[in-house]
Amino acid sequence: MPQSEIDLHLGARAERRFVFDGASPAPFGASAMLRLEPDIGLMSLFAPSATVSLPVRDLGAEGEALLLRPADGALIVTCGARRAVVGGREAILLMAPAQATLLPMQISRLDCLTIPTDAVSERARVSAQELRVFGAGDDALQMLGNYGAALLRGMIPIRTSELRELARHFMFDLVNIMSPESLPGREPRHRPDERMNAIKSDIEARLEDRRLTAREIAERHGISLRYLQKLFEDERTTFSEFVLQRRLDRALRLLQSAGSWETSITEIAFGVGFGDLSYFNRTFRRRFGAAPRDIRANQRAIVAVQA
Repeated sequence: MPQSEIDLHLGARAERRFVFDGASPAPFGASAMLRLEPDIGLMSLFAPSATVSLPVRDLGAEGEALLLRPADGALIVTCGARRAVVGGREAILLMAPAQATLLPMQISRLDCLTIPTDAVSERARVSAQELRVFGAGDDALQMLGNYGAALLRGMIPIRTSELRELARHFMFDLVNIMSPESLPGREPRHRPDERMNAIKSDIEARLEDRRLTAREIAERHGISLRYLQKLFEDERTTFSEFVLQRRLDRALRLLQSAGSWETSITEIAFGVGFGDLSYFNRTFRRRFGAAPRDIRANQRAIVAVQA
């Protein structure tokens, strides 16, 4: 894979960051990757793109499990009929990465660790099979995060093969004693910031779908309908109110944009997800204090004066 390489020197020890070009995509469509040489299965991927299928050939060989930990944002993981949302500084273990689909949401860095499947404990296997999330407050996960960061920054010397093997197996042991956040029959712990970022981004991408429902969004994010409602209640709104406001806000931007002045108000209303023009006009006036045609006329007048 063609790529440019930048050597980094930290604490008198060397690392290497790989910067990929457009013709040679990085894992997860990332703009850069940081890992040690010789490779010990630990890496950080920067600015992963949205809606990517897991490229196992780039992240590990067949027979390897994969631990993923976003530094921020949220990672939606789908495997068969199961789905999980992994928030910032949380983690998830995948025993069969080739069967998983990932959707990164506003993630600046994704940390990854490949693990031979025969090194994964039975306890960790069960968690992986059920797509359970390891909470950010888990002591073993925090130790793993700090240890991995120290390795990548060259703060821990592992110059010999013996030290590298010790480092690898220490990380494997930490994974094997991590405790999943979600137990069978229990609602995920309330993580409003991470979950709502992912949910709102998902809604924003589907505003034009007139059949969009709260149940569909809840299922897409692997949570119950009641839990989704609770997330919006905590922000003193409802799912329906949020969707309505976002559709109205988008319609307002289009009405004020010179590039959309040739588009009819009916087309704009239907294009942002409304199925009834009268309802659109009524709710628009209630929110902005003016009819859509008046907003457009006023904006045209302002532009004409400024010209």
